[in-house]
Amino acid sequence: MKKATFWIPVLLTAAVAALTVGFFLIRNLPSDPVQLYLPQQVQTEPPTSPSDAAPTETTAPGPIDLNTATLEQLMTLPGIGQVYAQRILDYRHEHGPFAVVTDLLQVSGIGEKRLEAILDYITIGGQYEDTGS
Repeated sequence: MKKATFWIPVLLTAAVAALTVGFFLIRNLPSDPVQLYLPQQVQTEPPTSPSDAAPTETTAPGPIDLNTATLEQLMTLPGIGQVYAQRILDYRHEHGPFAVVTDLLQVSGIGEKRLEAILDYITIGGQYEDTGS
């Protein structure tokens, strides 16, 4: 019995010491530990000329008219790359001007989700000119 009574105070002292050390370690952590693991952002120089900038939806000054837009203008729409832009031009060439923006649903590969994504960036209005492309 004497052996057990000897170890009880030793174990209690060790537990209190561990809790105290743990408390001070936790207390000294940053308030937002997630930021600890974020990589530092690399500062890059802005493009030297407008032609270096990647096309984005903000490159167009206003809504793009589907009946007069060029391939490059159509490619500035979100989710519309060269393939979809060319399909829009081909459809316009074969079927004439778009009457309403929902006519885009007739273009191969353009569904309701893609149309919804570009709806705020397109319009119908200009006179259609067939450039032979």
